Amino acid sequence: MSLEEDISSIKKEIIKSHNLTIKTDNLVKSLSAEIRQIQKKQEGYERKYWFNSAWAYVIFAALAFSGVYIAFDAKVSAVNHEKEELERKLSEAQQNSTEIQKKLSTRSQQEKVVENLLRMKRENRSDEALKIAEGLDANRLSPVLSRLVTRETEDLRQELGQALFESGRDLIKRGHLKRGLQALDKALAVKPPVEILAKIQHARGELFLKLNKSAQGAAALLGAVEAAPKADWADNALYLAGGSLETSGDVPRALLVYRRFLIEYPSSRYASAVRRRVARLDRNKDKSTETKSKPKSKPEPKPEPKLEPKPEPKPKPKPKPKPKPKPEPKPEPKPKPKPEPGTPPAAKPSE
Repeated sequence: MSLEEDISSIKKEIIKSHNLTIKTDNLVKSLSAEIRQIQKKQEGYERKYWFNSAWAYVIFAALAFSGVYIAFDAKVSAVNHEKEELERKLSEAQQNSTEIQKKLSTRSQQEKVVENLLRMKRENRSDEALKIAEGLDANRLSPVLSRLVTRETEDLRQELGQALFESGRDLIKRGHLKRGLQALDKALAVKPPVEILAKIQHARGELFLKLNKSAQGAAALLGAVEAAPKADWADNALYLAGGSLETSGDVPRALLVYRRFLIEYPSSRYASAVRRRVARLDRNKDKSTETKSKPKSKPEPKPEPKLEPKPEPKPKPKPKPKPKPKPEPKPEPKPKPKPEPGTPPAAKPSE
């Protein structure tokens, strides 16, 4: 009995040990499976960590590069701006230097021209000196030279204007009207002072009236009055200007000139004549306005003549051809009579 119990106890122990080994084997398998899962998780974690760290390095590098690029770009833009500013200043300095050189060169040229001007004036070559003075630019000269040129130009204008005015007046006195007018026109082109200009215009106006050029004479006389309204001959010039406009047919302007005469020179010796002319022109003006205001009667329409049919022209007979004239026979030359013997030959006529 004891042996069987022992064997049964041994079997039970074997069974228990077998079950225990099975349990341990299952536990070992489950443990190995869990270890594998943990290993996989660890590998995934490590992979994620490496990936994240790589992206972190990339982002850091990108941020660092962008920061460096921004700083470098800012530095480059500042350098470029400074470079552009320096180039602009350099170009301005170059332009200023070229302008100064041009001004200096032109000023030296103008100074030489001023020397020529003074030399020509000393040599009594007033026409050439005035042309040179008119060609000078006072803004390019120094203040002293500009004042000198202005004074010399005014003196030349006065001298030339007076000389040409006197020559023109002398030519007019001698009867050379056209040459005198040319001299006065030259004097006017010189642009003399106001006093000489008024005399020139007065002389031109009187000369135009002599040449029966009323409109041009009126313009010249009005210019003379504008230049010297207080001259002794101003009332006469204005009176002649109004008369010239009246004769040329410009009645409205003539009336304006006459009314201006009565306002500016009421005590002149021509005032009464001007008043009579103004009254006469006003009466003529009123008459013309009345005639214009009356309606004109329309003429009655004439009856149109009836057109009769014209007879057709008869055909003209053709002219007969004229007979050609027969040629006349030429006369035969008569034989010269032979001289009789013993008669002398006829004598030839003496030349």
